[in-house]
Amino acid sequence: MPSVTNKLEAERAELDALLASGILGKANNLVRLLTFVCEKYFEGETDDIKEYSIAVEALHRSQNFDPQTDTIVRVTAHSLRKRLEEYYRAEGADHAVHICLPAGGYVPIFVRKEELTHNGGGHTAAVVPPNFSISLPEAEAAAVVTPSRDVAETVPPEIPIAGARFRRIPVLMGLLLPLLSLVLLGWYLLNHKVEHRVARQIPSAIPLALGTIRTLVGDGRQPYSDESGSVWERDRFCTGGESFSLSRPAIQGTDDPQLFFGGRRGIFHCKIPLPGGAYEVHLLFAETAGLLENARTIGFSLNGGPSQLVDIVDDAGASDTATAKVFTDVEPQSDGSIHVDFVNADSFLNAVEIVPGVPHHMLPVRIVAGRRSAFRDSSGNLWLPDRYYFGGRASKIGNDVSKMPDDGLYEGQRIGHFHYAVPVVPGRQYTVKLYFLERWFGIQNQNVGGVGSRIFDVWCNGIVLLRNFDIMREAGSQTLIKSFPHVEPTAQGKIEIYFTPAVNYPAVSAIEVLQE
Repeated sequence: MPSVTNKLEAERAELDALLASGILGKANNLVRLLTFVCEKYFEGETDDIKEYSIAVEALHRSQNFDPQTDTIVRVTAHSLRKRLEEYYRAEGADHAVHICLPAGGYVPIFVRKEELTHNGGGHTAAVVPPNFSISLPEAEAAAVVTPSRDVAETVPPEIPIAGARFRRIPVLMGLLLPLLSLVLLGWYLLNHKVEHRVARQIPSAIPLALGTIRTLVGDGRQPYSDESGSVWERDRFCTGGESFSLSRPAIQGTDDPQLFFGGRRGIFHCKIPLPGGAYEVHLLFAETAGLLENARTIGFSLNGGPSQLVDIVDDAGASDTATAKVFTDVEPQSDGSIHVDFVNADSFLNAVEIVPGVPHHMLPVRIVAGRRSAFRDSSGNLWLPDRYYFGGRASKIGNDVSKMPDDGLYEGQRIGHFHYAVPVVPGRQYTVKLYFLERWFGIQNQNVGGVGSRIFDVWCNGIVLLRNFDIMREAGSQTLIKSFPHVEPTAQGKIEIYFTPAVNYPAVSAIEVLQE
């Protein structure tokens, strides 16, 4: 039997080895939670390991932290358990001591290798000491918040049977709420006549009034109405970290640089209450500190999921450049809110947009090039003002298109040597549609030139879409839509479309991106 001193030394050595392994990342909430609870354990102060103390002392929540409305401790503990499982299945499998965080509580246990058992899948599991117990409120809270196999493990045998009757309620609610959400979504779609006009039943854009959140992040920012007429409200959802403001920097890739004139940085939390259902979340960033690639990496997680690390300069392609990360199938947690946690000191965020989504599909992206206001076409689809562009210029010079069907798609153009970087969800395939109309050359436009006056190439993510393309040769004076299926985004989740001149400037009227 090892002495108490040797036992503690071995346990501390295992904690040091685990932290040094990098499995938890660096300076994030997983590291803070594990370090805090282990130090309390080493000091013999396990009675102080409570949800409130972890939130305030380890995760830097305010003194008025309310565990009933803020799930940060439970979701972080859930993620930590998963990382510990991964570590002891691989790198730490042969270690003499394993660290466990039993589901439903936060007091760690250190188990010697000979005390481990193996389940049918060959994975190790700790033998929990007979005198180990957790309080009923913590166990039930963890069972409600964490929809995973931990739920089945959160209630130890000592809990009275009467408590089980109440534990059935969250389970039933978990089954009924998704069904109710589907019924409400169906009613909403029918009453608002949202049409499914895209091939293979890819849905059109849902009207964005219901359940939509657009917020500027950071204290002291005033509401802003963007080029499409949408209003971005002041920050009432994010706490912690430090607010910052900027002196009107020039931001590429957007006609709404005001969205990026301020933000929040450091370790902070955003809790956004919404009705039940699936949402699409857009996190907006622009690196304005003059940094280069590999100089700053931000870390964040949605609803307590795995932390994601993003180099904003690399993602956007340059400093002072707008970019967005897009997430689908995001649903409010059991407290009725979507949670976004920024977990390292380098993190920052400028703005958040959340719109009602369609399960398993990213909403279509529809952009009118060169236009500074939104447009709704004859099918009811909403087209946004020009965005995600680099280079070129907006132009309305050319013939009158007011009598054409859906004239708003063709009244402007982007011309020059330019490209677009449209943010999408990575790992999926998309159809890209390009809309063209020759508005300058040709007799029909009361101007000189004709076929051969405008020739250019179009590339997408390194693949040529159009070579020596001539709008007039293919369409004359008519509109033309070119469709390109099975486009795969870059690793950063971008569809990058380059327009390269051969004879005179390239031009495009509108761009549409549809998930397949």
